Amino acid sequence: MLPLVLLSLLAVPPVAAVEVEVFVPLCDNALIECGRAPAGAPRALDTNLYWGAMYGAERFLSRAPGFKVVSREAGPVDSAVLRVLVLERKAAKGERPVRLRLHAYAGDRIDTALEDFLRAAAGASRADLVVWAGHDRLMDRAPPQVESPSVATPRPVVVLACMSEQYFGPVLRTLGASPVALTRTLMAPEAYLLEAMATTVARHGPTEATAMRTALVEAYARYQRISHRSASSVFSTPGPPPSGVAPR
Repeated sequence: MLPLVLLSLLAVPPVAAVEVEVFVPLCDNALIECGRAPAGAPRALDTNLYWGAMYGAERFLSRAPGFKVVSREAGPVDSAVLRVLVLERKAAKGERPVRLRLHAYAGDRIDTALEDFLRAAAGASRADLVVWAGHDRLMDRAPPQVESPSVATPRPVVVLACMSEQYFGPVLRTLGASPVALTRTLMAPEAYLLEAMATTVARHGPTEATAMRTALVEAYARYQRISHRSASSVFSTPGPPPSGVAPR
């Protein structure tokens, strides 16, 4: 019994996974040019540009090395959420495991997705990092009125959408959220960026903005087949986080 007791005392407790919550409004040809009709069908999970296509969130990440699908569930009946996908990225030496919870929103319910994302960024989510990956809806409409939860800590956020520094940046700062990565130009919010983001989070944590930008730039240059200089122009230069934000 003594050796067993000693082994139990020496056992290292498992490292808690970094939690990342991702909001993915499906591409909708009624709003932007998504490509062929199936790629822009706003409720077609299997073919949509941002979900089921080659670089769509579920198809790409479920096949990415080191990622494992934990669960795949349909959203509630009549909900804007079509599917909730949970994946885990296995930790290599010196890394932390990362758990990603992706919400696939119907593209024709993008306004609901936007409101839910902003509430999550304001503190309704308890994830270590909150992410938007899809069309920049704030280019089309005024920001919705979103109240911060009464007792909550605004979250670190990443917005993978066209010109998100210009459109999302001021709204996020009003909510007290801490932007980790934003964009300056038109861009493709494809899932290889989510892979690069998860790898950065595993190695450096969810709030290391310089490392995040470097990883996103490298991934974008590789998959878009453009120069590092061109890819670098897409992503905003990190600035200091707002005071009062307490990343975990």
